[in-house]
Amino acid sequence: MMQIETIIEENIHCFLLDLKKEGESEKEAILIIEKYIKNGKISSEEENILKTQLFDSLKILGIGIPFVLIPGASVLMPILIKAADKYHIELMPSAFNNSEEEK
Repeated sequence: MMQIETIIEENIHCFLLDLKKEGESEKEAILIIEKYIKNGKISSEEENILKTQLFDSLKILGIGIPFVLIPGASVLMPILIKAADKYHIELMPSAFNNSEEEK
């Protein structure tokens, strides 16, 4: 029983860290948008950051909406994410994907 609790704690910890990273990325994207509004231009690196963050936000919506609309989505989503991963389709935001590489 202790081993299951340890695994759950580790997964929750990783999830919260990834969630924090995603929030920091959102803040960075907002600063870049503000810079674009003020100056009318941004660097190509900043443009890439914005594109990545936009795709991440769309992924979050794509994963989050089924939880609200579809009964049993909490069971189906992990299966869908694993199946997509098998075919090299990224459904998770980039902040969540990097955690696997860091372990």
